[in-house]
Amino acid sequence: MNKVRLILAVKDLELINRVKTSLARRPLVDTILTVTRPIEAENKIDRNGINILLWDLDEFKLDRFWMQQLQSRHMLYIIFTSLASGSYLSVPKSGKEEFLQKPAVFTNVTALRFCSTLESQMDGLVKRQRPPSMRDWVKMIDPNSKQKIIAVGSSTGGTNALELLLKTLPPDVPPMVIVQHMPSGFTKLFADRLNAIYRQDIREAQSGDFLMRGRVLIAPADKHMRIIRQQGKLAVECYIGNRIHGVMPAADILFESIADVVKGDAVGVILTGMGNDGAKGLLRMKNAGCKTIGQDEATCVVYGMPKAAKALGAVDHELPLDKIPEMILHLASK
Repeated sequence: MNKVRLILAVKDLELINRVKTSLARRPLVDTILTVTRPIEAENKIDRNGINILLWDLDEFKLDRFWMQQLQSRHMLYIIFTSLASGSYLSVPKSGKEEFLQKPAVFTNVTALRFCSTLESQMDGLVKRQRPPSMRDWVKMIDPNSKQKIIAVGSSTGGTNALELLLKTLPPDVPPMVIVQHMPSGFTKLFADRLNAIYRQDIREAQSGDFLMRGRVLIAPADKHMRIIRQQGKLAVECYIGNRIHGVMPAADILFESIADVVKGDAVGVILTGMGNDGAKGLLRMKNAGCKTIGQDEATCVVYGMPKAAKALGAVDHELPLDKIPEMILHLASK
């Protein structure tokens, strides 16, 4: 297992102490250093084999060129933090960065949430440092392979609907990406439970996760998810942004990215849910050449999202829930 060697480019003593206390118990954390000037960070990265940098945007100016130079010389991942969630929009998005919003006030509860998310991001970054096996590399999807991607959007009633889909779909299901509206903290629990029950590799998505057959990626709560090209393959990026239709993640963001990146090599599915998230994105997918499916009113808990998509003319096939898995496989095989 790769060891974490971390530098905190942070001046807030409370933040430093909270992070150090939280990470001290982690066996994979080998080194924690602090700096108060960027030049110190560069020197310590060079001397200590640092692989993760926590950079406080409220204290230190973002210098893209300098950071790119560092990342070109080292296997270095950067976690940016700031009080303002909008700061995420200014940070690089090469697949080697994460963003973590600081709480306005550190209490035991907010500090626990901050440090827990930091640890989760670090785990994901360490995982990304390990090169994929040749078997996994072959299974990853090339943007030009014409392999169909399955994209699903759902909300109210969607957890049960997704369970039925995954129960019916085969273990080597085409790459599948899902936006399910859920409260913060619940998507990982949901993904882990599904992974324990069903035959696919089901996980809460992290930036840099590659798409591959048999893998199901569920967008994390409080982050949008979109498809990107990475190392010549298709992967996901999860990021904090503006809420769309009052929700984050939003199916529209995922669907629109598929229309832009994958073009017509995808099947879009919109399931039960309140509101109209996903309708415009599904239409973008259809106009790009994708085939689309909507759940019918009779089997929806709330016939909101599928109804809005149908009203826009975005749905090719409207079906009862138990007929959708068969149609997904049929359309994905074309």
